[in-house]
Formats: sequence, structure tokens, C-alpha cells
Amino acid sequence: MEQIVLKGLSKQYNHRWVIEDINQSFSCNDSYAFVGHNGCGKSTLLRLISGLTIPTGGSVEYSRLFRFSYVPEKFKPTALTGRAYLKRMCEIDRVEKKTSDQKTEKLAEDFFLSEMLDVPMKNLSKGTLQKIGVLQALIQEPDILLLDEPLSGQDQESQKVFIQKINALRDCGTTIFMSCHEKKIIDALANRIYTIEDKKLLPYTDLQKQQCTLYLVPKEKTIHAWENMKRYGAGYTLCTEEEKSQEVIVKLLTEGWILKGMYDENSQYGEI
Repeated sequence: MEQIVLKGLSKQYNHRWVIEDINQSFSCNDSYAFVGHNGCGKSTLLRLISGLTIPTGGSVEYSRLFRFSYVPEKFKPTALTGRAYLKRMCEIDRVEKKTSDQKTEKLAEDFFLSEMLDVPMKNLSKGTLQKIGVLQALIQEPDILLLDEPLSGQDQESQKVFIQKINALRDCGTTIFMSCHEKKIIDALANRIYTIEDKKLLPYTDLQKQQCTLYLVPKEKTIHAWENMKRYGAGYTLCTEEEKSQEVIVKLLTEGWILKGMYDENSQYGEI
């Protein structure tokens, strides 16, 4: 079985250990998500797995030579246009020119990017740069795809296209590793979820009942707040179990409350 194996993997920056003594095997042809608070080491772990960062201790071992593609959250500004960048990356990856040109045009159309391909990348938004990074990964069809917060700057329609394309790639045998906060993206793409706590990689489990916080505003001043509501700006928040949330929301709407937002309290990786 093809695997990527972490043996005593550790990384230190400025005398601070980010991850320490991680031992974990990942089977290929599967999809993994790393979740946890900002700064816990998710991006560092992705870069270590890809070989872009050298470990301070331990090693990453591969069962064979894999073709990797890494999509960072942010690109450094460059004067190259998106088209020129993709062309050069395809040359490096030895993708046939006719194939790369055809795929570039089709993917740019799918991601609503056609009009932006000839704009210098230093003038593009974060979301557009992320799309170009995703295009590069999809053109070369890698064995291992690493995604670092890939949708943090994307609109809803682009997110739908992204999920469809990545799942199609996964169905063809590509192994997916991603760092992500958005629950809906993780649910759509990941089979296995891990979190990093105290520099260790642990399976993510939510042992508590899912709790939701509702953000509510009364339609009229005469509406009375519930006893367990808390004042929040112009409205109130109310914490309830997720499985009972639909029943609670119906009752609130009937009383004349307006639901402004709904947030997952337990999950480490996102907003409902």
C-alpha cells in the first residue's frame, strides 16, 4: 500500500517548537483535513509533508516518488501575468503545451477567471491568486495535492466549482491534504480529520453535543428576551443544542425574532 509516513517529525522556529515528535502514517488515495486554531502548526505540517520545509527532527518517508502540487493561502507579488505563470509552471511540470493551453482556458472559464489571466499577478486580489494556484494544481493532476486555506478568499460560486473539481481529482486517485477552517468544505472533501494540540497530531473528535449560538434581533421593542439570552450589540445571542436548533428557531420566528446568524460553538474548524 502506498503511504506517507511521519517518523518523529518535529519543527522549530526561532527556538519555539511548532510541532514535536509526530508519528503518523497516511494512506494514499484518501483525503485528510488538518484543523485547529491559527498558529497551531497546520501550514507547517503541510509544507513538511510536501518537502518544501526541512524538519528540525525526524523525517517524512514516501513509499514511492510522488508528484506534488501545493496551493498556498497567499502568493508573493510577481509581475508575471496569470497566463505566463501557468505556462511556466506547466513547462516545469512537463505538461504538453497543447494540453496545458486547453486546460488553462477551460479551467479559467469554469472559475470565472478568463478576463484576469493577462493581468499581472501583483495587481490581482487574494481570491483571484488562489484561483490561479488551484488552476496550476488541476492542470498537472498531481499524485498528492496540498491545500492551505484554499477558499479563504473565494466567492460562493467559485467554492462550488472548487469542491466539484477537487472531488473529481480525488476520485481519480489524487491524495488530498488540506488546512481548513470552513466546516462545509471539510465535510465536502475530507474523509479523515486531524487537529494539532500541544504540538501533537491527534484525530479530531467532538465528544460533546454540538452547540449552536444564534444571533437574534427583535422585530419590535415590545418583544421580551428569553431568560437565557445574552445582550450582544443591537440584538441577543442564544446558545442551544444543534439537534434542537430547528425547533428553537421556529419558536423564535413565531414570537417575532429575526435570525441574523448561527455559529457552531464546539467545532474547531468553522462556522455553520
